[in-house]
This record gives sequence, structure tokens and C-alpha cells, in this order.
Amino acid sequence: MPKENIDKTKIHRPFGLPPPSPATRAREVEEVIIQVTQAFCPNGHNLVRNRRQLFDGSPGISLLVSDGKDCQDVILSPFHGDHARKGKACFEAGTQLEVYCPVCRAQLPILSPCTCGKGNLIMLYLTEALDDGNVVALCDVWGCHRSKVFDQAQLLAAYLDD
Repeated sequence: MPKENIDKTKIHRPFGLPPPSPATRAREVEEVIIQVTQAFCPNGHNLVRNRRQLFDGSPGISLLVSDGKDCQDVILSPFHGDHARKGKACFEAGTQLEVYCPVCRAQLPILSPCTCGKGNLIMLYLTEALDDGNVVALCDVWGCHRSKVFDQAQLLAAYLDD
């Protein structure tokens, strides 16, 4: 993610202090919160749009999901690692879904197979430029909570590590 898209006012780092002990380092990592403030479909619609149903005061990521029989709107928490969702969508756990933009109904592209072994990681672009190197990846299996946030360097490293 480009540095200009990072809200530096919410990053707290103790500069000028001696290196933290391993226990302090673990606590410091737990306090980092990644929030998606914008995410785009392949046609450029911002999916962080619903301002009526909020997660800790922030709008979520709106998606349209289908199991092939039923289409439902779902709003995901914008906070990485928070599995909260809103909407009437309710599918059986383990159901692989098709995921669409709720505005233009474009199907979201697949990044790679998910490590759950049942589905795929689908891409939400983090910039209006629709750059494949800056994405949020979500599993398309209902109930799988695997997701990743990639910038260009991390995306390359993820594939080199496999």
C-alpha cells in the first residue's frame, strides 16, 4: 500500500527508547490495527460505502455474495482480523460463494487458492488505480476467516515463500 494511504496519526511507536524486551514486542504487535478505509471492485467502485451500518464507528466493506441459488448483501468489518459482518446473508459454513460488487455486479477477481483448501482468495483493490500489488484478499468460502492485506513487496514475498 502506498505510504500516502497510511493514516500515520493512528500509529504509535516509541521513538528514542531502548529496544523493547520480547514480552513488550509481543504486546506492541497486538496493538496494531489494520483498517481498510477504501477498497475497489475491478470497475473502480469503492466498496467501503455503507455509512448506516458501522463497525466501531467506521463503514464496512459491502459485497454481494451468491451460492448460485441466492444472492445476498453482506457488509464485512473493515478491521483486519475482525470476523464481524452485517446483513441478512447466511449460508452453510463451508459453502463456496461467488463474490460481486454490489454496485455494478462485476465478479471480483481471484488472486490465488486459499490455504483452507476449499476456496480462493478474491481481490479487493486498495487504490483507485486498481493496482494488483496493493490488495486485500478474502476467502470466498462462507465461514473461512483467512484474509490478507498485501502491498507490492509483501505480495512478491508471499509467492516466494510458498
